[in-house]
Amino acid sequence: MQIVYFDAKDCGRRITWLRQQSGLLQREMAEELNVSENHYRAIEAGRHGCSIDLLIELAIRMDVSLDYLVLGRMNYPDGSRIREKLREVEDMLSELERSL
Repeated sequence: MQIVYFDAKDCGRRITWLRQQSGLLQREMAEELNVSENHYRAIEAGRHGCSIDLLIELAIRMDVSLDYLVLGRMNYPDGSRIREKLREVEDMLSELERSL
């Protein structure tokens, strides 16, 4: 029995979520990556994989690890991104509390 580690649909979902978080349209991301919009849409839909170079470019532009894009694992050895996100949540909660 062969174990399959890479799931193109899951990878595409992560790429879609990251793109949406950055506020970009598929067309805009495709332009930034210098690929056709149809190819980019197929990557997000999990119908096409992409080259390692394109995965690296996506990881750099979206400020995530390849490990996250490919496997969905979030590994932050220094914890800096987690601390940053926690500070953002704390700020949002403080603002919400002040508005009550």
